[in-house]
Amino acid sequence: MGMNQTDAHDINTERRLKESVVKNSLGELNWSELRTHLRDISFTCDHLIELCGHIRRYSNLICKYPQKSYERKRNQFFKSLQNFVKTQLGNKAENDFLQEVQLIQTIENGYRGILEFLKNRCSISQHPAPVRVSASISRACYEYKEFKRRHDLALSKAKDLNMTTGVLIEGDDSNRISPDAILDSLSEAVALTLIMEAYQNNWFVDDIVILPNLPSVGDEERYQSGSTQFLALCWRQWQRVEKRRRFLDGDLLKYSDDKRPAGLPDQITTLFEYRPRENGLSECEVYDFFANTRLKDRLIQTFMEIAIETGITAHTVGITGGAALPPEQVVSTEECHACITLSELLGYSVFEDNERPGGLRLVEWVRGYVVLKEIVKGRTNTLHASPDNYAVLLTEEELIDTLKMCGLDNDMARQFVAKTCLHRASRDLFDCPLVRIKPSKYLIFGPAVINLNVSMALLSNLSSRGEVLGSKGKAFEQSIREVFRKQNMETFTFRVQRDKEEFEYDAIVPWDGYLFLFECKNRSLSGNDPAGTYYFDLEVASQAKQVRRLADALKKYPDIIEQKLGAKYLGMRIIPCIVHSLPYSRIGAIDGVYFIDSSMLKRFFEQPYLRMKVLHRIGNTNLLHRTMVRKLWHGDFPTVRDFLQQMKKPIQLELAKKHLNVKSRQFPISEKAQVLTHELVCEEMSVQSFCDAVGGDADSVLQEIAAISKEVSVLRTELDEKHRRTLN
Repeated sequence: MGMNQTDAHDINTERRLKESVVKNSLGELNWSELRTHLRDISFTCDHLIELCGHIRRYSNLICKYPQKSYERKRNQFFKSLQNFVKTQLGNKAENDFLQEVQLIQTIENGYRGILEFLKNRCSISQHPAPVRVSASISRACYEYKEFKRRHDLALSKAKDLNMTTGVLIEGDDSNRISPDAILDSLSEAVALTLIMEAYQNNWFVDDIVILPNLPSVGDEERYQSGSTQFLALCWRQWQRVEKRRRFLDGDLLKYSDDKRPAGLPDQITTLFEYRPRENGLSECEVYDFFANTRLKDRLIQTFMEIAIETGITAHTVGITGGAALPPEQVVSTEECHACITLSELLGYSVFEDNERPGGLRLVEWVRGYVVLKEIVKGRTNTLHASPDNYAVLLTEEELIDTLKMCGLDNDMARQFVAKTCLHRASRDLFDCPLVRIKPSKYLIFGPAVINLNVSMALLSNLSSRGEVLGSKGKAFEQSIREVFRKQNMETFTFRVQRDKEEFEYDAIVPWDGYLFLFECKNRSLSGNDPAGTYYFDLEVASQAKQVRRLADALKKYPDIIEQKLGAKYLGMRIIPCIVHSLPYSRIGAIDGVYFIDSSMLKRFFEQPYLRMKVLHRIGNTNLLHRTMVRKLWHGDFPTVRDFLQQMKKPIQLELAKKHLNVKSRQFPISEKAQVLTHELVCEEMSVQSFCDAVGGDADSVLQEIAAISKEVSVLRTELDEKHRRTLN
């Protein structure tokens, strides 16, 4: 008897590797369960490839710190699986599996090498753990105070500030450093130091770091803790290397003995090199990097615009006397900025939204972060504030009462505190800036909080918890349709069935012989975490397949167009597009599907020019000037030709692409081993490089900026003279 297609499909389904069974078996190290499943599906080499991928990406199999009991059980599990693979598939398959086991061992050796390095070579390790922790926090606060001095000095010298490049700080080696890079290093170093100590001293309770009471420390302990901070950053870099290898492929190569590269110090006997896919320029990593960088830049620039152009500061109330939740009252400029930008990014008003991602309304999340910022500012707002003031210690009662006074009820205040505490999986102290201390105190790490971008912190926190803001997808879809309605363009949204299949269309827009099919997606970005990058890339591929299906249905069933849009639209070319709420876009298409984001879409219709923004300082007043660099439309109004060009080659991505580079970094993971890795970076952007990247006339732009700067300089001189006469 012949086998029909349905029967074949059922058998193929039965013979697939079931992710849920594999993950449960790995989580419980249950060899019996996994063996039964592998036998049931008639285990093949293809299954082994898929299984090795699950093992590689199952992070809980990695013991960063020695766990003898767990490791014995895990190794026995691996041994049983190795024997099964060899029996079923042969020696080559066994060797393929053993490479995954060896990768886990290499990763663990890296973490433990760093710990041994800390123990054997660092004088701070001779102190008790509470002293080491206190010294690390204190050192970071002192370094932040010095950073702030240099940053203020750089700002005072920069009368005109290019908002694309920002202000750079001169280091001790005369190199110019990004303020963000300095703050990131401080926050990451302290977070990872505390987490390392928590692992070593069993300071976790339900994955939350809970420290003992911290003693005061002096200059000697602060100085010694520099080695701890350095190794914490090495830990962070090794963690990123191993996660890139596990989630994004590439090769982790080992050079030792006579294969050591020339130029290594004599004491370094081994070099590991991580070589990412496509020399670090794989589409998966590049577009993810662009999206996260654009989100950060956009939030910073929007904050500056709101602060300068709206005068919102005059209407803020602070936290001293308490404050109702926005929009009734606004605590600070940062709170206004966070609420406005989140509303724009997500496509719906956070003021009106009553859903509770992570347990709180978005305005409650924002208010909580803003209150922490204001608490630290209140302790450090004087010129001569001690560096120690940047580590703010509050009792639980003081912290909860302040949050309650500022609009959060008791339950919400406690939820916010619980979900912004440093925990086992934290990468820094931005989205989780509270450190819990026994028995019921909380330390706010000021250097992370005082310059916190609230929107970024909130989105990062929710993303790390797996919270999807797509529940408000309908509101985002409506906001995208509204973009076209403002241009007097028809939009169509509907749901139909054909041959027992359902097809739902978010927005179809006819325009000069084309039907633009827009599928709207409200998804969090990866935050540049390799695991997040991997899963986001899977989602992108799925989205392309989904909208391709919708486009194919319009071609297969043209009566859908005739019934839902009108006969006059039959025969038009269909352009499938994904519109992301957050700034994820691509150059070119995936299987004919274009990817753009709401910011790009709105700016295209609202602003015919790409402009460079320069901030001019006149006393206590800031003037934001926009210089036109290039026109995005060929005429006075946007055309379909202009729009197609923007989708195929988004100018924002062309700009980012021209300033993209891959740089090598080297760091130790033991006294005798170092790691070489290669990371994407943004090169410093100048007026010349900006114009070259987008096809603008740099000479013209520089002349206009110089002319405005000259006028501002005259005004600045007049203001200074007037101020001197007033004093005299």
